[in-house]
Amino acid sequence: MISNESGNFSAAEIGIIVHATEEKDKILEHLNSTLSVSPDSFSIGFAEGHWGNKIVLLTSILGKNEANSLYVKIKSCLTDTDVALLSNFFDFYDEKGNLYLRLDKQRVCMGKVSLSEGDSVRIKFKSILTHEPRKSTLNRMRT
Repeated sequence: MISNESGNFSAAEIGIIVHATEEKDKILEHLNSTLSVSPDSFSIGFAEGHWGNKIVLLTSILGKNEANSLYVKIKSCLTDTDVALLSNFFDFYDEKGNLYLRLDKQRVCMGKVSLSEGDSVRIKFKSILTHEPRKSTLNRMRT
């Protein structure tokens, strides 16, 4: 379980894939109302799907204060089930102590926050670098 109450991150990167059947502005509006991430913080890119369909790529990079606020907001909104999933701490962190979360995009659009493996809002919380081995870093972040 994540027990670091305030986070200790230097930045966060948010990535969202918006398919042709979805409305970019509505997703950004719901992301703002649910997680307090400003639509203005996103850059927009474009790609083409396998069948020629238009795909919009939204990317945002948040600074230290915004990243830690987002972490606290997400943590406070997770269900008991999702908190239990996070109990396998090593599945969500890399060797540098970066935290990777995927939130269910459809549920965020309904004002709820839950983990997801599918169509998701991808968030990478960048750890403030320490020069400790992975296990020490992760154990420190648990407390």
